[in-house]
Amino acid sequence: MIDKTHIVKNNKTMLYITYAIVLAFVVFNFNTVFSIIGYILSLATPLYIAIIIAFILNIPMRRIEHLYGKKIKKRGLKRGLAIATTLILAIILIVLFSSFIIPKLGESITLIISNIFNYSNRLVTLINDTMAKFHVNYAINYESIQQALSNLDLNNLLSKSGDLLGNAGINLIFQSIGIFGFFINVITSFIMSLYLLANKETHLRQLKKVVTFLFGYKESLMIFDIGAEANHYFNGFVSGQLLECCILTSLMYAGFRLTGLPFPELIAFIIGLASLVPMFGGFVGFGISFILVLAVEPTQAIIFTICFVIIQQFEANIIYPRVVGGAVGISGLYVLLSLVVFGNLFGFFGLLIAVPSMALIYAVGSRFINIALYRNHIEVTDKSIKKMKE
Repeated sequence: MIDKTHIVKNNKTMLYITYAIVLAFVVFNFNTVFSIIGYILSLATPLYIAIIIAFILNIPMRRIEHLYGKKIKKRGLKRGLAIATTLILAIILIVLFSSFIIPKLGESITLIISNIFNYSNRLVTLINDTMAKFHVNYAINYESIQQALSNLDLNNLLSKSGDLLGNAGINLIFQSIGIFGFFINVITSFIMSLYLLANKETHLRQLKKVVTFLFGYKESLMIFDIGAEANHYFNGFVSGQLLECCILTSLMYAGFRLTGLPFPELIAFIIGLASLVPMFGGFVGFGISFILVLAVEPTQAIIFTICFVIIQQFEANIIYPRVVGGAVGISGLYVLLSLVVFGNLFGFFGLLIAVPSMALIYAVGSRFINIALYRNHIEVTDKSIKKMKE
């Protein structure tokens, strides 16, 4: 008679031995294994880009589809019209941005580069005179700044920028191949995003099946519960933050244009882009723009400051609560901590995802901790820790 217990023990022993061998191989060849895994994952790069595109486009598409749903009952027609309308709106925004904002930004940047020596001289003189009035024994050496700017050879860069295509030579062929591959990936990602949007329920069901097959029933419930919470935070934060950024940029541009400030398009764009980073992003945008205005028109720096403060307060107290609202709902301490940690890990992209990521971590962590305390019949307050009766 076959001893099934002995067979089970042998199978477990072989499993442990195999696991130990694989673990040892990974540890001693970590760089190689990591590179192979990275290469395998990089093969699906267009899919990752498609998921990001689909996630962003799905934000307005859901609302458009809901509006069409009041008149159109056929699901396929409703979904197709919603996708087409979303794409048309996106194309209109891109055309407006390309035809109006980008040329204005280019003109402002070209003018600043062309007059950078005059602006820097004016700014250095203003700072040195201010230091002298307050009897501060410090002066900026303009010659060193001028030498550093000369080494950049900005005028030569501008004059040669138009001849880039004519002087590229053989390197242009290889660059064109790389650019061609880039556009192929972009087009592929875009088409994949349309498939994801058109059949998002089907793909989500397939994903649930795979996750349930791999992790089991209970674990898959927990995974998709966390996923739903992540979708809530990222959806609310991304849609609200992008809309708030557009509104702030428009208000800043209108205010700077009415007050006659220099480069209204450029400084409004800088402040709007910086506002994507919560809390101190606006101050960074203000600092950069203030130095720019101070260098170009020192007398208008005060007007710029007043205009910025008025618009920023109006936006922060009236628009931001209505647009972004409580989509995140974590304290300022965790917001700053998330910006520091994610910024150091992932750079500017980390700053963009820091707040919703921290909100998700906070929500999931709080849930696990509260459940564990409840199961152990422990009550924690700001004054005491009590063991409740079972």
